[in-house]
Amino acid sequence: MSCYRLPKHILPFLAAFMFFFLANPMPVQAQAENQAVILQYHHISTATPPVTSLSPESFTQHMDYLENNGFTVLPLEEVISKLRNGISLPDKSAVITFDDGYTSVYDVAFPQLQGRGWPFTVFVTSGLVGSNDRLYSTWEQIREMASAGATIANHTIDHPYLLDREGNESDTRWLERVRTQIVMAEKTIAQETGQSHKLLAYPYGEYNPAIQALVQELGFVGIAQHSGPINANSDFTALPRFPFSGIYASMNSFPTKVLSLAFTLDAFSPHSPVTTLTSPQATLDFSEDQRGLSQLACYNNNVMIEVNAVNSAQGIYEIKTDIENRSRRFRYNCTAPGNNGRYYWYSIPWINPSITE
Repeated sequence: MSCYRLPKHILPFLAAFMFFFLANPMPVQAQAENQAVILQYHHISTATPPVTSLSPESFTQHMDYLENNGFTVLPLEEVISKLRNGISLPDKSAVITFDDGYTSVYDVAFPQLQGRGWPFTVFVTSGLVGSNDRLYSTWEQIREMASAGATIANHTIDHPYLLDREGNESDTRWLERVRTQIVMAEKTIAQETGQSHKLLAYPYGEYNPAIQALVQELGFVGIAQHSGPINANSDFTALPRFPFSGIYASMNSFPTKVLSLAFTLDAFSPHSPVTTLTSPQATLDFSEDQRGLSQLACYNNNVMIEVNAVNSAQGIYEIKTDIENRSRRFRYNCTAPGNNGRYYWYSIPWINPSITE
């Protein structure tokens, strides 16, 4: 009978983690601010690509968990407005969102959410609506969801890689093209549904500081795809969401994610998620009420990576790794135990536009 052996390169990190856990058994004692988790889905189907799909049965399990465990499901725009204006949210507030406006959202998710009386948001790619009846919802179907209380929001005209340039495109021309993607999609959504919430979900979750500044100039809220809950301290030009599809949709991890707590940071560097490095380094500066993070742990592809206390008294930590990331998008996820078995969660997204998909 054989037994599984941990890879040797993981053992030092595991040993360090156990040392900190045993030496510092108390959870982070921070006052939890009003917060919410945003759930992200694409296809609710078993006939579509697994990496962006969740089975109808699994979707029902997710929704049942929310209903049976005291969650309050709220419209995205209400959560954002209350966080920005210091208005209280219930504990365990959740937002349900779908990207791209696929037919399975209308066929499978919509009836179930309507039956539960829950609001939800569909980020539609305006130029693809109705282009393929087997794949994308029609405007008639989207209007039906809107009439039933769904928020219809912006996912650009044709779902481009916003960071990519066309030929020798100048910075000015590139940013104007991004502006057109946002403004014209919003105009179409308003014409077709009467809604204009100025909520933009970045295609593929990709953005940079120039796009964030444009989003702010246009009066939009930017929604990304790196994981974690949101609170009043979050960046409203790049709000995180928990993606639930493929290997990330398991009920084994679902409760931990939707029960997660938002870290509060005073600063983060670098300010841009764009990198050409395979092993970029980051620094997190936690706010005063979330210091003493002796159990802070960060992961790259589920492997624990190095966390150095630059100044633990001031809550400054350096995150680095020797893992070489060869994909266009990757992230570091950082957690620390909170109260009642819940975990604080913060995700650091990275994008390398030089890698094509």
